[in-house]
Amino acid sequence: MERSGLLESVIESLPYGIVVVSREGELLLANGLGRAYLRLPEESGFPVVENLSAVPGLSGHLSFPLKEPVTPFDLLAVQVGNAYLTLRGRPASDGIALSIIDVTRARNAEQYMLDAILEATEAQRRKLSKEIHDGIGPLISTIKLNLDALQLELKGENARAAQMIESMSQLLQTMSNDIRSISHNLMPNVLVDFGLVAALENLCQRVNSSGKVQANFYHSEIREQIRRKISLGLYRIAQELINNAVKYAQAHTINVQLIRHSDSIVLMVEDDGIGFAPHQSESPHTMDKGIGLRNIQTRVRSLGGSFILESQPGEGVLATIEVPLKARNYDTNNDR
Repeated sequence: MERSGLLESVIESLPYGIVVVSREGELLLANGLGRAYLRLPEESGFPVVENLSAVPGLSGHLSFPLKEPVTPFDLLAVQVGNAYLTLRGRPASDGIALSIIDVTRARNAEQYMLDAILEATEAQRRKLSKEIHDGIGPLISTIKLNLDALQLELKGENARAAQMIESMSQLLQTMSNDIRSISHNLMPNVLVDFGLVAALENLCQRVNSSGKVQANFYHSEIREQIRRKISLGLYRIAQELINNAVKYAQAHTINVQLIRHSDSIVLMVEDDGIGFAPHQSESPHTMDKGIGLRNIQTRVRSLGGSFILESQPGEGVLATIEVPLKARNYDTNNDR
């Protein structure tokens, strides 16, 4: 076998795609996997600009004719059609060489694991909420009823004892309200019963009841039910962002918007708090030392969405989350 034939055979047998493009943007070389990933025809010597433009983010690294020096780049797990590809560009003698790996299976496995972790967390929340609602709540109510009965028994006989009982009764009422709030935060029944819009409205109303912050909610007349997984994920994200604005951002006003597009849904949470510099996004005054931010990023990644956090010192924070509404193939069996 001639040397050139041997080289072609080796390139064709590689377990990843190889595509070599000239400085002018013409295809010089490609193996079978490279052609399949980028949907290239069999012949060589034709412009591939249109094929490469179908890869998100690639146009930012490749502009033909290529200029010297050609800068190496990596694009990790970008979606091309129904597949996720990792592309690495490296300078070649006559242009640029692209190596392409299909990471769809690895990405799906990561998503499965992420979904399992979040589902286990939600299951634990549901269990705790039920135990609080069915166990501690009724117990406190029973104690309060007994104290009320004792107060009637002591009516007019011991003013100091009656005052102490009244004080304990008020403390129990405060405890009961706090426990009800904790149970609601763990698993909001309004989300299960009436959907995301009603749950976000209720969340803002409960924030307003504190009298410290004004939370406003707007939505684009969303009538239909959003899938459970998306609804729960966006609700938890809104909880995290609002909690951060109330506890750390010293905000006076919080605006929550839910916007329905044809194939996606957008959640925007904006506050007028102290803000922060982007490079300080994990300071103690922003996202609870980074834990809240990581929680949001984890949920957004599980939903296959995007998360943009914008802020400057003294200018508040704007968080934008966009989530696709179309279910992934492996979501359809466990998400209703």
